[in-house]
Amino acid sequence: MKGKYRKIGVFLSANNDVPQAYRDAAREVGTWIGSTGRTLVFGGSNRGLMQEIASATKAAGGTLVGIVPQVLFDRGWNNTQLDETIRTRDLTDRKEQLVEQSDILVALPGGIGTLDEVFTAVGLSAIGFETKPVVIYNVEGCYDSLRKLLADLHSRNLLRARPEEIMTFADNFDTLTEILE
Repeated sequence: MKGKYRKIGVFLSANNDVPQAYRDAAREVGTWIGSTGRTLVFGGSNRGLMQEIASATKAAGGTLVGIVPQVLFDRGWNNTQLDETIRTRDLTDRKEQLVEQSDILVALPGGIGTLDEVFTAVGLSAIGFETKPVVIYNVEGCYDSLRKLLADLHSRNLLRARPEEIMTFADNFDTLTEILE
């Protein structure tokens, strides 16, 4: 396997009722991770896009590392396909482990939890902590409003760096895989 990013940390929705394009994107990314011999590091749930990416990664021969808060085990929402399970106390502990266990961080479509994870990673970087590169996979413009918000905050001098200096936006699968190579 070529490339320096072997362990791909992915933030994404655990909701089941999401657009088909998001499900397709999760499967496509998972298939790429598995077929290139990489490891998926993710929240470890058996729901929504998390289940889609995990199943595709595993089917393509990849390795799954799940960072699973105890509450998911208590609800029976933990993925049973995991090659490695790292149990955490809570979501804060989960974010720390996701960043620590990954070589690069990718956000697929997601909600509050995904945004929280993204902003934790870029926030650490903004104040000088060493962290991992963050890539936003902008499936069907899912994150267009985020990009605009960050640009607006920068124009108002509320964000020192331009958005593209703190995270990379990939608007299609080919761009995403070029970044991950």
